[in-house]
Amino acid sequence: MSRYADVPVIDISGLSGNDAGAKQEIADQIDRAFRGSGFFYAANHGIDLTALQKTTTDWHMAMTDEEKWQLAIKAYNPANHRVRNGYYMAIKDKKANESFCYLNPAFNDDHPMIRAGLPSHEVNLWPDQDRHPGMRQYYERYFREVFGVSATILRGIAIALGRDERFFEPHFTLEDTLSAVSLIRYPHLDDYPPLKTGPDGEKLSFEHHQDVSMITVLYQTAVPNLQVQTDEGYLDIPVSDQHFLVNCGTYMAHLTNGYYPAPVHRVKFINAERLSIPFFANLSYRSEIAPFVPPQHMHAGSNRPVSYGEYLQHGLLDLIHANGQT
Repeated sequence: MSRYADVPVIDISGLSGNDAGAKQEIADQIDRAFRGSGFFYAANHGIDLTALQKTTTDWHMAMTDEEKWQLAIKAYNPANHRVRNGYYMAIKDKKANESFCYLNPAFNDDHPMIRAGLPSHEVNLWPDQDRHPGMRQYYERYFREVFGVSATILRGIAIALGRDERFFEPHFTLEDTLSAVSLIRYPHLDDYPPLKTGPDGEKLSFEHHQDVSMITVLYQTAVPNLQVQTDEGYLDIPVSDQHFLVNCGTYMAHLTNGYYPAPVHRVKFINAERLSIPFFANLSYRSEIAPFVPPQHMHAGSNRPVSYGEYLQHGLLDLIHANGQT
């Protein structure tokens, strides 16, 4: 019998208004959620998630093996120099999930960070636009929309941490953000590859991990699959396909000296056709926020400042080393 974690649904719409009392109330709810299970569902975010699911499902089903190979990142296709943007292949008898990751649409050949050749910055390579008309435009628009949702949530987090609501804004800009969207497909397969097994015997599609991000804003099909580690062991996260599931990444944990920990979570094995579409909300490469101690935290601060570019490079590599190439 499933045991569920406490994952509240929080209406974030008031964070865009002018009512300071309403904003503080929402911030208090976020604070309790991040100090509890580490997750909450964001409601009234303004994005059509039904359209997101249909568009992404239709696109995945239209992709050919040849297209996937041409778009595959360097880990799969050595001819492609990209290491973030591109297709992440399923491998028969080894790995079932596949995905397409794209980065900030503002990154073009004239972008200062691209011209400087800084790590983690890539100009997006997209599927053929004649075969997939409107796909690029749809997902570039989605990036901007979910960035806006994330910026709204960060305002609430800033208030919850005793900061001005604009505290994160100079570091989280649409022009320079290193954020990424992954369009992950978990297929139904009669001959599913060998599964990983957790210490408690649970069959897993992806082992325990913490997100490499500031926060993660996730849409997923309403198929139960995520579990979060708690004092009671791993508990199931209830599902919703009308809300975004939000949690902190390890950079937020670093900034707050552990006041908002990045929850340890894992993906249970479910042999069902489903989608997982995370937006990894990342700051800009040169952003560096001095770690601080929130007023309600009794712990003395000790973390050193780390630039976001340094954090992201090392964090993504550590995740691959620990859990393999996704």
